Amino acid sequence: MMNQSARELTIYYCGHEQCAPGHFFGPAVRKHYLLHVVLKGNGIYRTSGREYRIAQGEAFLIKPQEITYYQADNTEPWEYAWVAFSGTEADRLVSEYRSDEEGYFFRFEGGNQWREIILALVNGFGGTTHNKDEMRGYLYLLFSRFPGNAPQSAYYEKSYLEQAETYIRHNYSYPIQIADVAGFIGIDRTYLYRIFMRHKGVSPKHYLTEYRVLEAKRLLEETSLSITETALSCGFHDSSVFCRCFQKTEGESPLRYRKGIREINSKM
Repeated sequence: MMNQSARELTIYYCGHEQCAPGHFFGPAVRKHYLLHVVLKGNGIYRTSGREYRIAQGEAFLIKPQEITYYQADNTEPWEYAWVAFSGTEADRLVSEYRSDEEGYFFRFEGGNQWREIILALVNGFGGTTHNKDEMRGYLYLLFSRFPGNAPQSAYYEKSYLEQAETYIRHNYSYPIQIADVAGFIGIDRTYLYRIFMRHKGVSPKHYLTEYRVLEAKRLLEETSLSITETALSCGFHDSSVFCRCFQKTEGESPLRYRKGIREINSKM
């Protein structure tokens, strides 16, 4: 029986080709989604009565059971890599990440990591013992390099943010890193950074440090733990790092903060 994750996102095949000038395919239909990523050169893609000119750093999507035609340029023929996939999670990715309303055209943003990702996916899939989870991971990363679309993008970003905040609240006392938070959610740390900056106005690292300091303030107020014990209880590996972070965030040292709280309490 096929497991749930396979039903949600299944990769069927991948490939890579440097096309000859004018090389074309179609008109034809495919059973699955088929995403072509243009590594260099350009060409045209026709589907549903539309024609797109696709160049390096862009991609075009063939949808299941739709008649399509694509052709390499005669002067600068494209080199592309492709991946065929399907599933309910595939439907979400296609809907959330796209550069046109119909979802046939995609453009990468944020550097050239997309090239490394698609080639890693193709090369890994072509190996003798490829890992299906790893291949799905590459496909997720590839789509994350496309700009997201609201409101669906906003919905998923809110979910990712809530998961990140929950993970931090339950694990701040351990020596966790932002890569651990992103790994728990299942997204790239660069994407997590963008989510925090967009919705919180601070980086996830800054948010984690502030939360640790917040919990440290509570311990300084409510317990008799030493500064070192407080630091270790809040995920700081030593008291000097803790004191610097506390001073930067609160404008005073942990000792002075505790003394001030006690003086206020003694007057009440």
